[in-house]
Amino acid sequence: FPVTILYGMMVLIDYSAFHPRIICNIVGFPMSIQEDIYKYLGEMYFHRKVTEYDMEEIKSITMRQLYGGVEEKYENIKYFSDLKEFKSSNWEYFKKHGYVLTPVFKRQITDKHLQDANPSKLFNYILQATETEIALTAVQWVNQYLADKKTKAVLYTYDSLLFDFYKDDGSVVLGDIMNIMMMGQRFPIKVYKGESYDSLIQIYP
Repeated sequence: FPVTILYGMMVLIDYSAFHPRIICNIVGFPMSIQEDIYKYLGEMYFHRKVTEYDMEEIKSITMRQLYGGVEEKYENIKYFSDLKEFKSSNWEYFKKHGYVLTPVFKRQITDKHLQDANPSKLFNYILQATETEIALTAVQWVNQYLADKKTKAVLYTYDSLLFDFYKDDGSVVLGDIMNIMMMGQRFPIKVYKGESYDSLIQIYP
């Protein structure tokens, strides 16, 4: 990775577009880690190239489809048609069997967990559970890798991990951590460094 060797820095690794990318994985939608999912969807929404000025609107439209149900005018976009099929098949299974399994840890989400269940609510439970399972898996793998190193993970939030990066570990260790968190090139990341949490600046990509 084209990053500078760090010496006694705080390093934050943050997942980019975590929920939309999780959906790519659970519905089987193919997308390269190098492709910006918001730009991809924005071009489908607006039928033109998009810019940074469009991003706020693109994210708003996207979140509305993910959490409120896919609007008819966007059903022709394969990402959302795949999502709609995933929601429908899980809802039918849930109604028939009284539970569904989370995609990663295969835990049951049952009718005892959901009050006034509907397809969107069930999907939100699946998505939130998958987010937690993926993040905890990444944390576990990173901690195992760092067991014999002085760099340590010091703070976890739902889509990022903060490290106290020890100078002698060097950039090879940072690259290994980045690879671990991308989990087989499935989840794009951003990397920040700084002397403190308040002074972090982006260094990758």
